[in-house]
Amino acid sequence: MDQEGNVEGYYPVKSERSRRLQALGVAVTALVLLSIAYFLNPAEKGIGTHQQLGLPQCGWIFAADIPCPTCGMTTAWSHTVRGELPTAFITQPMGMLLAFVAFFVAVGGLVTACTGYSFQLLLYKFSPSRLFIFVITLAFLAWGFKILLHKGML
Repeated sequence: MDQEGNVEGYYPVKSERSRRLQALGVAVTALVLLSIAYFLNPAEKGIGTHQQLGLPQCGWIFAADIPCPTCGMTTAWSHTVRGELPTAFITQPMGMLLAFVAFFVAVGGLVTACTGYSFQLLLYKFSPSRLFIFVITLAFLAWGFKILLHKGML
């Protein structure tokens, strides 16, 4: 690792200023997403909050009577930012987890922007392929949970 906290061989060395500005941009993006979720009113049915953004209803429910893999995500984010964690989890477990990830990304980005601290070693603690498989598995489990809930089996 060099003096700026870059892992040699993984990334080209960036200037301290550009690293901090990039971290600030990531933090602001995450905060904007969380803010949007806060200003939306969570749908009572557990799906449909995204329609407040001008998006259409989920076509999967009409076509196959099953929710799509992302059904309930916006509603879960909206509940999560309000601290309504049990409701957020029931609505869409993966949505709640992603809202938490966005929060930690925002905090990490602000820390890096303000102090210059690098989280690179933490990001490479786990193999990207294993992390990808873990996240995809969680997404499928959350989708299965949402389908079972929609069908009245839970």
